[in-house]
Amino acid sequence: MFLTFLSSPFSSQLSNAPPTSYATTNLPPQQKQDGQGGYTKIERRETVALLERGKSGIKTGLYPAWTTPMSEFRNFGIGVAVYFETMRALAVICLVAGLLYLPSIMYYDSTSYDETGRSSIGWQLRGSLMCHDTKWVPCPTCTLDDWADSPRRYAIAENNLVFVLANECADIRLREGLQHLVVILFLAIAIFALGFHQKKLELQYDEAILSASDYSIKVDDPPLDATDPDEWKEFFSRFEGAHVTYVTVGLDNKHVVNALIKRRLLLQKLRQLHRSEHGTKEHQNATLEDLIAIATKRKPRLARSFIKTEEKCRNLLSPEKTYGTTSIFVTFETESAQRNVLRALSVGHKDILQNNVLALNDPNHAFRGKYVLSVAEAPEPSTIRWQDQDATLMMKLNQRILTSLITIVIVWGGFISVRAAFRRNYDLAAFLIAIFNILVPQLFKLVNKLEAHPDEGSWQASLYMKVCTFRWINTAIVMTMVTPFMHTIAVNGLLAKLHAVLRAEIITQPVVHMLDILHNIKRHIFAPFSANQETMDSNFHGSIQHLGEKYTAMTKIIFLCIFYSPIFPASFFYGAFAYAANFYTDKFLFFRSWAAIPRIGNDVAVLSRNFYFPMTLVIMVIMSEFYMSAYPFDSLCDTYDFVNNGDEVLSQYIGTHRAYLASGGGNSEAVTVTVNGDVSDRVYRFCSQDFSSRVGSLLNFFDENKDDWMSEDQIFLTYLYGLCVVVAISLSFVFFFQHELWDNCKSFFTGTYHTEECDSGARFSDQEEIKAYVPQYHHLRFARPLLSCDIDAIDQDHIGWTDLQHTSDFYNLTKGIEHLTCGREKNNSAFAVVKHWAPKKTRRDSNFSLSFYGSTIAPMECKHF
Repeated sequence: MFLTFLSSPFSSQLSNAPPTSYATTNLPPQQKQDGQGGYTKIERRETVALLERGKSGIKTGLYPAWTTPMSEFRNFGIGVAVYFETMRALAVICLVAGLLYLPSIMYYDSTSYDETGRSSIGWQLRGSLMCHDTKWVPCPTCTLDDWADSPRRYAIAENNLVFVLANECADIRLREGLQHLVVILFLAIAIFALGFHQKKLELQYDEAILSASDYSIKVDDPPLDATDPDEWKEFFSRFEGAHVTYVTVGLDNKHVVNALIKRRLLLQKLRQLHRSEHGTKEHQNATLEDLIAIATKRKPRLARSFIKTEEKCRNLLSPEKTYGTTSIFVTFETESAQRNVLRALSVGHKDILQNNVLALNDPNHAFRGKYVLSVAEAPEPSTIRWQDQDATLMMKLNQRILTSLITIVIVWGGFISVRAAFRRNYDLAAFLIAIFNILVPQLFKLVNKLEAHPDEGSWQASLYMKVCTFRWINTAIVMTMVTPFMHTIAVNGLLAKLHAVLRAEIITQPVVHMLDILHNIKRHIFAPFSANQETMDSNFHGSIQHLGEKYTAMTKIIFLCIFYSPIFPASFFYGAFAYAANFYTDKFLFFRSWAAIPRIGNDVAVLSRNFYFPMTLVIMVIMSEFYMSAYPFDSLCDTYDFVNNGDEVLSQYIGTHRAYLASGGGNSEAVTVTVNGDVSDRVYRFCSQDFSSRVGSLLNFFDENKDDWMSEDQIFLTYLYGLCVVVAISLSFVFFFQHELWDNCKSFFTGTYHTEECDSGARFSDQEEIKAYVPQYHHLRFARPLLSCDIDAIDQDHIGWTDLQHTSDFYNLTKGIEHLTCGREKNNSAFAVVKHWAPKKTRRDSNFSLSFYGSTIAPMECKHF
């Protein structure tokens, strides 16, 4: 019943649709074909048509929220499929890493490590390095300044005798150090194997599902005056085997579109006002003058705003205004034609910047005989950010500088808040971290809107970098920075805080995501009381998700486990549970609550595996050396001197003393300290073990004195991990250089086009469920995207959606604005142009079956380009 509430809204009297309208228009359905046992996905818009128009012979139903196999996710885009595959794989990796740690966990939970026993420590932390075996020891040379961050470990008795608290747990053994190294090697192999598996899946899924991207190219630098689609068709038809099916000419008309969207929103308010005044029947026959007249009487400010917006639109649509070309999308009839064009126009960026026509293999491949075009495979139509196609390089640079500064401010603000919370109560801080990890990404989404990106993949990758930086610092790094060093393995110290955060990752975030409070309020409370059908429909948008944010949640968990694994090996079990909880939560919400996620490619996955995952491994090795060198985390070194050596000052320590903790102020808390004067009562001195003050010497592992507090095994392990740090950093640099720097440098001087995808031989026009590049703008106040081009001459099935309440013209910004041009011919150059050239003859291949987006194709011989 509870999950039904989360996913099924109440019906509304405003809606003419049946109670299942929400499910049929917003949730991904599947189609069962006769004679087959399984389901085949079809697009949302087609399912709506099938359900509402009552076509016979087709059985439909929602995907099972829990049992849908992983192979089905490929139809929702490479990004979605790889995300769920990666999360499942990381759950297994964490579980195996935890099992490899079992011998170490059992050792730390024994009296061999802590002679006082572990009964006073919660069972969740008994397998960690938390040390309950402590002892007050003499330290004549110690001063309170050395223990300023940990005054409760510093006590003064009579005659100013100084005692400090020492950790008496067993030394780090070679066995546990080598087991940790085994886990590091396993994680390195597993994560790199996961990266290769991701690339294999991406290729496999891309070949299995045909989409517009497989047939299309994008021209990034067209001449500003090249607005004629026929000119582009004629140019690309020169290439071998090329039949141009679609050409989309994008224009620098963002201001026009924004003004028309604002006009549409104001017009919606005018209609609502007129309806409330005159009723539905008279409202249907109301003219624009009627709407303005009633608004002038009742809401003059609204009327003035509409008139002002009308005038702005009229100026922007005047014939004197011209708008340059920003991008060109060309769709060919075959995959081979697309690849022939990409191969023929593949030249270095240097030649494109210099417009070096001689770099082309054929002079006829220069546009207008003098332009070298920058051409690449087009992203999916649903991922194109049409409003950002006009952004220049300098504009993008300024935007990145601004958003980077804002990101620094947000990260710093989060750090200050969490630090203050930790000083009060670490359970409160853990809850605050979990809440920040949910709410702050919403703030970064607003920050990211200040950036222009050509497609959703690039936008998501930018969001991923910001949110990942915040979550890594907010979740993992901040705990180390705000926790006094000598509380690292102390009871109720760093490890207790870490456990609280891991517990919140398993419980708090999945529960908050499952509740989906905001969107359930909109569906169940706002929607039934909406003033009109359009407003009600807008409340039924699913929860909008961004893969960039989802990936940060995924990398944050593995980073948290890896960062603290040297002192809390069992953290990987928590990581496995957190991944499992998030996997099944996200899977349920994907099929029952989320809005459709754009079919982005592998931008975020590539950034994750080429940069963040390798960096996580490097950090693991570095933190392993740091923690290994800092044990036992009490900043004490043995002077190898005894209190009974005859020294007059030291002999005063013998006996029972009442020492007062330095943190007590006027009402100091006292502890009883007994020194017998035997060989176990040694004298200690302060020596900083804090790795934050020894970073340089630790990374330069050949230049450090490690003999003061370390055991022989610890010295060896510190050297070993220091060597591993050098190797890890070197390998990561080579890996990054190979995958990023080298490829970018090479592409600057020469063309690098290559693909390993198979040529299916299928034709674009034969694919029933495929989209064309039709400029459209999403707005939360409208149930469907707003179109910004004339679509009368194209196949409207290629728009990518239909609506049960309205035709596509209702959402077309180019309709109903004839009066803005004073009766003259509409200025076509103000809007993008989409032109369709259908082939004379198409062939339906029975081997092709319907898919959610494109077509699932039968295996055939590959032809590589």
